[in-house]
Amino acid sequence: MKQLIFVYLLITTTLFAQNPLILTEEKQGIIAFYQQNPFDINQVEESELIALGILESNQIGAFLLHRKQIGRFLSIYELQTIRHWDIATLRILQPLLICKSKTSSWHQSENNKNQIILRTERTIEQKNGFSEPTNRSKVRFTGNPYSTLLRYRGTWNSNIRVGFLLSKDAGELLYSDFSSAFIELKDRKGHNKLILGDYINQWGQGLVQSGSFSLGKSYESIRATQKFHGGALAYTSSGESEFYRGLNLQSSFQNIQGQLFFSSRKKDLILVKDRQYFRAFQLDGLHRTPTEISQLNKLHELAAGANLRYIGKHLDVAIAQTWTKWNYRFQPSNPLDWQGDLLMNTSLSYIRQQANVRISGEVAYTANSAWAMIQAMSWAIDKKTDLSAIIRVYEAGYFSPMANAISESSNNKNEWGVYVGHQFQRNKYQRFSSYLDLFRFPKASSSQWAAEKTGWEFLSRFQWDRRKLGHYFAQVKWTHKYLNSRNNGLIPQNLYQISVDWNRPIHKVDWHGRIMWAHLQSKEQNESGYLMLNDFNYHFKRIKIQLRTAWIWSGSYDTRLYAYEPSLPYSFLLPAYYDPSTRNVCLIELKSRDKLSFALKIARSDYFQKNVIGSGLDAIPKSHKTDIGIQMTYAP
Repeated sequence: MKQLIFVYLLITTTLFAQNPLILTEEKQGIIAFYQQNPFDINQVEESELIALGILESNQIGAFLLHRKQIGRFLSIYELQTIRHWDIATLRILQPLLICKSKTSSWHQSENNKNQIILRTERTIEQKNGFSEPTNRSKVRFTGNPYSTLLRYRGTWNSNIRVGFLLSKDAGELLYSDFSSAFIELKDRKGHNKLILGDYINQWGQGLVQSGSFSLGKSYESIRATQKFHGGALAYTSSGESEFYRGLNLQSSFQNIQGQLFFSSRKKDLILVKDRQYFRAFQLDGLHRTPTEISQLNKLHELAAGANLRYIGKHLDVAIAQTWTKWNYRFQPSNPLDWQGDLLMNTSLSYIRQQANVRISGEVAYTANSAWAMIQAMSWAIDKKTDLSAIIRVYEAGYFSPMANAISESSNNKNEWGVYVGHQFQRNKYQRFSSYLDLFRFPKASSSQWAAEKTGWEFLSRFQWDRRKLGHYFAQVKWTHKYLNSRNNGLIPQNLYQISVDWNRPIHKVDWHGRIMWAHLQSKEQNESGYLMLNDFNYHFKRIKIQLRTAWIWSGSYDTRLYAYEPSLPYSFLLPAYYDPSTRNVCLIELKSRDKLSFALKIARSDYFQKNVIGSGLDAIPKSHKTDIGIQMTYAP
């Protein structure tokens, strides 16, 4: 441990790095989320701009000062006149920001906008679930092999916004297998907001309600340590599980903001044999076979909550309470976990800004069970250096189905940890970022990871921007844990990962390349994974072409590697690459002059050591898999 801390301090004080505006996997995911939830530049708050993770502090300060001086923006194009806002930044922010003008009447149409997305995708090779039944296997999918999506989002004026979504997965029978809709109403001053339909909440540090997009730990330490109160947000995603359905009212008076919500919705459920309780929540939303269809809407969930928030000049404090009731008892297999059919969560959160130091935290309680706590700090030491830290303590019995705070495990329970992040910007073009996260699981559970042993995750990233010659970064990551092995007892496990990435223009083509290596080492496993990919992007008038070729070689899923994959517009794909194979992608986008755009994606994977891809009804009895997607978009 002393050697690890020494290495961390040594590297953070001797290397240097940059701040290029590169769309990393994290930024791609954030942009995909905020494209569906754009900010009004006349109402957006400082905390929301920070949460974007795209703007620098001087750019945010210049924006707020400019808005204060002019009073109100009349056009999105006024952003060009703000100091420190360059063209590259504006191009990325354009789909994430809107400018809503004041209307003479609350319900009068003004600058209304409508967006329609129609998408269909399918796998060309036939899965077992779509084949003819046999005497040995009679169960088959009830629907066709197409997945479809229809999304509408409309803004009537600055006070009224509506949207709906219809979608189905491949194998499902109904094109409206999943449906979602919302109506969002605001008063003219923006003090009151009502959402009818589907919504999420973003409260505190995410221990009770964490509805917004999050990728967890980040090399950009400020984003990892700072979450902000977003309040009520309309739900616009195609995910079928983690949202509320009902009404959500948010109101502000001077420095006080209050929020009340009520939700009633049905979810999928698998009951145990005695039909009195369930072990886990069904989140996949698949209704393809008679068995999956029989699980549809078996669980009835009632939820309500309240949040009272004080917004001061330097201090933001909120207290929250939620209640969740199910018609069946929730009884996980782990006796340490919370159990019952009525869940109550209470939390107290705060954000304190003092000069160039921001302190935030949240303390939450699951009734009659356990506590959870987060304390975070970010310190802008000077214009080139910042430091951030998080202390987290989650007791074993803590539970909130909407929690998504920073954590090593997938749930915010049975864990304590200390995260320290650091960024140093040598100049405009070079930046070094790193973090060290120490964690421990205090009590033994059903997890494969050992209790009462300290593990760590260390990451360092060097970025370099060479102006017109391209952008580059190199990253190393080391994760150390202890594994509970049936054969060898308690054994240490190390996962090493190295990535080298570059983006550079070649004539009229943008070339992006990446080389990744992962190595897993323990008494039971000693294997490596490799990924090498190349992307080529070409723009010609209204046509955009993206090509990818990737070569993957890994021992197993344990040495998988992640990389953002070109996707149809307004969608985000971060797949896990593993097994010896190649992956080739072609994405073509065509924009017409009448606000219509069309996109076609063809992707194919060829496996070197497989004759069957997948398992069960999803199995494809071939060594290759071809995916095709077509999308039409109407967007002003």
